[in-house]
Amino acid sequence: MAEFPPFDTESRNDINCPHCTTRIPEDVSECPYCRQPILGRIHGKRKDIRRLLVPPERFPRLGKYYREHGKWVMVVGPALLTALALWLALGFLTRVKIVVPSDNAFLIDAERDRKDGGKLFLTGKIINRGEDIPDLSLRSIGVIAEFLYPDGRTERKRVFPKSPFRGEGALLRGETGTFEIEVPKEVRSVTLRGEIVNLGEDRVFVPATPGIRHLPAQRSR
Repeated sequence: MAEFPPFDTESRNDINCPHCTTRIPEDVSECPYCRQPILGRIHGKRKDIRRLLVPPERFPRLGKYYREHGKWVMVVGPALLTALALWLALGFLTRVKIVVPSDNAFLIDAERDRKDGGKLFLTGKIINRGEDIPDLSLRSIGVIAEFLYPDGRTERKRVFPKSPFRGEGALLRGETGTFEIEVPKEVRSVTLRGEIVNLGEDRVFVPATPGIRHLPAQRSR
């Protein structure tokens, strides 16, 4: 008498054979009892999604680990994902904000850069779209950084952009200069502006507006 295959109802879906009405697995193309072909079972078989939710039987060690520690993975995994999401959200909310007001004369672009043991720097470039600022003059282009602290206190710092063709702060119309500014700790936002600076003895600052084309008159001695 022929031996029948084992009947495992937990790991498969069974159907009735259309020829001998015996319960057989639905994914077979031939009935193992009456040896009759099961039409329509070779192609288009439904997949048992339960096999995708548990480790395959060919990995016994993985299956044993899953049975012993699977519940802890299901508890710790979401907790770790939640902590990671909170950490990313906190980093996004607490990072320094860069504000660049609209200016027709100077176009400023800057980004954050951490180096030298975690210190934060703003590295960027400025494009002179206004009048020429040559090397041999009493004027220079400066980038003004205004730091805003959590208590409302503000602090200003000035740097002069460097041009590969000229000196610091000297840019002709259309030329680009680079700059780097160190951001103090606890600063919440930094506002960047471009200005024309008078390098004479009176240290007069010339606003960066298109209407100004000449320096103020020098003081009489």
